[in-house]
Amino acid sequence: MQRLVFLFILAVMSSCTDDKVDIRTVSFMRPYYILPQSQSLEVEIRLSEPVDQELVIPFSVGGSAVENDEYVLSAHEFIVSAGQDSAVISITPQNNFSSERQISLTLDIPEGYGAGIYKQTIIPMERRTALTVEFVATEYDLYEEGVVGVKLKSGSSEYRPSYDAYIPFEIDPSSTAELGVHYEFVGENEEFFYGRNEYIGTVRLKCLKKEVGKDRIVLRLVENERFLASLDNDRACIMIAGPITFENLKGSWKFKTFLSDNAKYYGGLVNEDPEKLPKCDVSDVLVFEERDGKNVVNTRGLIGDLKNYFIDGATVSVDNTGEDHMYYHSGSIDMEEHLDREVIRTTFSEVNLAFSATVQHVDKANVDIRLIGENELEVRIVQYEPVDFLVDPYNSRKNDSTWNRDGLPMKGQYTLIFRFTRQL
Repeated sequence: MQRLVFLFILAVMSSCTDDKVDIRTVSFMRPYYILPQSQSLEVEIRLSEPVDQELVIPFSVGGSAVENDEYVLSAHEFIVSAGQDSAVISITPQNNFSSERQISLTLDIPEGYGAGIYKQTIIPMERRTALTVEFVATEYDLYEEGVVGVKLKSGSSEYRPSYDAYIPFEIDPSSTAELGVHYEFVGENEEFFYGRNEYIGTVRLKCLKKEVGKDRIVLRLVENERFLASLDNDRACIMIAGPITFENLKGSWKFKTFLSDNAKYYGGLVNEDPEKLPKCDVSDVLVFEERDGKNVVNTRGLIGDLKNYFIDGATVSVDNTGEDHMYYHSGSIDMEEHLDREVIRTTFSEVNLAFSATVQHVDKANVDIRLIGENELEVRIVQYEPVDFLVDPYNSRKNDSTWNRDGLPMKGQYTLIFRFTRQL
């Protein structure tokens, strides 16, 4: 009898041992991870044995952290390839500026498997230091539609987020223009949108109406746990200039400065002689006037090299507005190059495209203009075919479709920029 009891117990034990061997398990490798403040984390699961064919193991997500805001998951399931016994997913931090945030992942155990040691893993998030945000420029002119820009800093270094970010602002009480009457924001979000890996964040405004005394918009950055506003550049003033016509250009403009004196260095073109770049005389005066019922340019007051481009009496038409990179290439202008500014597109009936005192190639041309306030004029020569300077860049671009768009191979990096002030 005792022998039969012993054999029965032995059989039961043997059966239990066999069951344990037959139960395949899946488990997180660790019950606890830490998500670094600025680096991705790999989370791994391990099976008790390799699989014969691909196995998909989903999981549920919990915790106090907000997915797709404070972090992003590379997948919502582990995929174990045939012949393998493990798989990983990655977690990337984003707006992890809040303290005591954590993520929990819990495995959905597939049929035919049991839970291993760690069915769940907890992942506390390291807190990212708040970024400093400031306006790229603090003064803007709104003709029809344009952008205002901000940039981010981490400490003293510029910061380009690896994720989309939204930065709040408010309309300062010192504004005189009324939202919805004189201007509006373009798009659904009244926040600065900072696309991943972009240099700046922007918000777009549209002019609705220009009214004397109600033409000033002031935007102020709002601080929160994610963004600290710069003490120096936390406000931007946008003046509603309204649609620009030739009447806004009429008058005499005295030369102030040439802003493209470093253009020769762009792209390493150091073989260009800076002395060959166009020069203006301090007494140069450019005039826009009405002559014989036509809107024309008067170049009789030009002594410097601009007289080699503009032709006296050429008609000027104001066409529309657009946006361009500024490409000043000069430390004298404290402005972020990556911020597009609104420009006025004009057409001159005649210019000398060769921009030369000895070579003539007369044809019509596009010229971009910016009015900065009421008393400063920026002339941006975007269409020219130089024979005395920047010849190598022009020759390399004129037959390259990448650069020669709309017949303007020098537009952009080699735009020639001149500033004038109004003579009152």
